[in-house]
Amino acid sequence: GFELLKKKADALKMRFQAMLREIQKTKMSMSAEASEAFFSLTQAQYAAGDFRNKVIESVSTAEIRTQNRIDNVAGVKLPVFTEVEVSREKSDNIGLAGGGGKIQNCREKFRVLLRALIKLASLQTSFVTLDEALKVTNRRVNALDNVTIPRIEKTISYITRELDELEREDFVR
Repeated sequence: GFELLKKKADALKMRFQAMLREIQKTKMSMSAEASEAFFSLTQAQYAAGDFRNKVIESVSTAEIRTQNRIDNVAGVKLPVFTEVEVSREKSDNIGLAGGGGKIQNCREKFRVLLRALIKLASLQTSFVTLDEALKVTNRRVNALDNVTIPRIEKTISYITRELDELEREDFVR
């Protein structure tokens, strides 16, 4: 059981490190994507004016929703979020007369940013869960390694000494 627990801790550490690198990479790319998205929003507003009300009126439901599932890593259940594209509505033709191309470009940039946000939320939620599981597993490994196993070894040593003593007493009689 102890070796299995150690292997679990090692597997969790490897996944933890990989997830940490992935979070860092996602955050770095997301800052560039956010910058592009907001710059394209500024361009679209310059080309088409204030189109916020048109967008609000044309959208009745969310086009992208999240779906969650559970990944199992060494017995630890990690939540994972994925995007589900529900439908593309008639809002494709918003502002065709004035700056429609810029609005569509802005929309695509924010769609990319939303995907990155969903990925980051999934990674960070899994990271927190994995961190807690890793702490618990390491605590158990350390407790076994530093407390339980030495105590059992001392008990075995004591019993062995007592049995040897009894054997010598029986031999003397």
